[in-house]
Amino acid sequence: MRKLSILLACLVVFFAGCSKDTDKIDTKVRSVHTNLTKQSGLEHWKLALVPKINSLGQQGYDIEFQNSGDTSVKSVTIYYRVDTKVKLSGKTVKADSQTMISKLDSNEKITLSDLTLPINTPVQVEVDWLVGSTITRGTGTFQITEIK
Repeated sequence: MRKLSILLACLVVFFAGCSKDTDKIDTKVRSVHTNLTKQSGLEHWKLALVPKINSLGQQGYDIEFQNSGDTSVKSVTIYYRVDTKVKLSGKTVKADSQTMISKLDSNEKITLSDLTLPINTPVQVEVDWLVGSTITRGTGTFQITEIK
């Protein structure tokens, strides 16, 4: 009798632990259109906003900055900012991220990965770099819109 109750308890534990996984993780990238507008000073840069699925199965984005100039650039600083109404109504509007690179060779790329960005909200990007002793600036605005 004791062996039978132990066997029955083991079977209950075994079958209770074998439930169907009902979590729906979307493993497909949502169809979105990313448009870079209001470009200024980005003649020697290629910028891209790349949709992807992050490690949690959620829609995310990478922002890629590539130096497309003929020479390397020094003291590169990259910023991005999501322009929500709340943020823009504050006294001081700061960047969401600031990344500094000491040198970026011609055709070299830097990527800001796994960003969670809202749809239909402007994302400001800025690149500052040193040319001789002068700081040069390039700016643009990404807009993410869903394709239906």
